[in-house]
Amino acid sequence: MRGLYTATLLQRLALRFSEQKRSADLDIGKGFDLIVGTSTGGILAAGLAFGLPVTRIINLYRDVGPKIFVNPQPQRKIPFLIWAAKSFLKPANSALPLRNALETLFGATTVKDLYETRRIGLCLTAVKLLDEKFRVFKTAHIPAKNLDDPYRLVDLCLATSAAPIFLPLAGIRSPLDSQVFETYADGGLAANNPVLIALIEALHMSQPGQSIHLLSIGTCSAPEGMLLDEKSLTRGLWHWKAGAKALTLSMNAQASCADFAAQFLVKCLSTEARKIQVIRFPEERRSEAHLKFLQMDLASPEALHAFATFGADDAIAAYRLCQDETKNEHGKIIADTFRSMPEQITPNQTELIL
Repeated sequence: MRGLYTATLLQRLALRFSEQKRSADLDIGKGFDLIVGTSTGGILAAGLAFGLPVTRIINLYRDVGPKIFVNPQPQRKIPFLIWAAKSFLKPANSALPLRNALETLFGATTVKDLYETRRIGLCLTAVKLLDEKFRVFKTAHIPAKNLDDPYRLVDLCLATSAAPIFLPLAGIRSPLDSQVFETYADGGLAANNPVLIALIEALHMSQPGQSIHLLSIGTCSAPEGMLLDEKSLTRGLWHWKAGAKALTLSMNAQASCADFAAQFLVKCLSTEARKIQVIRFPEERRSEAHLKFLQMDLASPEALHAFATFGADDAIAAYRLCQDETKNEHGKIIADTFRSMPEQITPNQTELIL
């Protein structure tokens, strides 16, 4: 559900620039050569690359989110134990509402269809259960890398967002061989922050000497962390929320690791002839009081309001950077990116083209 924050941030920031241009809504996907996403960010990435208006993606979270996450993880002890017992042999929620919504949005569109129509590169991450290895599904933005062309966007969105415990694993009947059944788990298990994937792909796509700008947007990280004393080191299933807390700990830790590694590599790879920059959108640190609203599986009216409010608030912070673009290089890059976005085509035009 944290993707609502990201989608709202993009919508509000794009609105500022469309007002400057006195134009209709902007086609955000067209501002980028490549869009990379993981989990909920993978669904958002696919939607933008496909050409969906960002308001339609927001509606996906608002309208379908409560139908998906009907059984969020409780925070109090007794309700949590009941929740854990009910989820002992099956995930907490069904993926069917999400699949149905994605079918409505994308239909039978394949990776090849997407790239041939829009010419926007797309990468979605997942973890393959057969060998527990990382998998990046991608368009043929690098022509030789076209193995994923026949995969459907719907299946890949389900694969990248199949969060263990909360949702079922994703199963895909291989489009290359119908006898092969592939199973995947959430890409956030390996690349919760896919900035390194974006950097690698950009290096392959770009020409020698061509500058690279990576715009990185988060999903409203909850103010999590643990300050423990010596008596608190023996933690059991309750403390780790039957594994859910260990899952978020792992995902948060490797996300920060990826960001640090990307920033370090950028300094090493940048030259006078080729400047590489990672621009992380500003994200206010939320207070402890906000923690109860920031669960990734919480779709209550209060949580929806919180995600949208925080996204709108951080869009203002990003726009402030753009207003100071003469002094702030990152602000100038963000502003130039949004100014390059064309107007969003009408739904009727979308139907004709797609």
